Amino acid sequence: MTEAEAKAQAIKETDYCYVLKSVWSGKQNDSICLERIFTKEEGTEEIRLAWWKDGKMANRPADLYAIDWVPLFTKAVQQGVFTDTEKLGMLKALLR
Repeated sequence: MTEAEAKAQAIKETDYCYVLKSVWSGKQNDSICLERIFTKEEGTEEIRLAWWKDGKMANRPADLYAIDWVPLFTKAVQQGVFTDTEKLGMLKALLR
């Protein structure tokens, strides 16, 4: 993906990246989110788990109750955070 393509697909832009897809464990901008991003400096697609509090990304680890991981992960799969190749790789890892 090029930066121009990422910019065209972005749902949000920051100084650091273009956010391509995101899902939230609770209230948007006030909970844990799992995102697919395109970094501007590196020009790479990455998966980011982030903690947002009061509309700002917290500069702290994104701790998530273990019981809440599967619903968040399921939303991420359903809403396209992961590519088909990534999903197949995860499925293979689970079946080993």
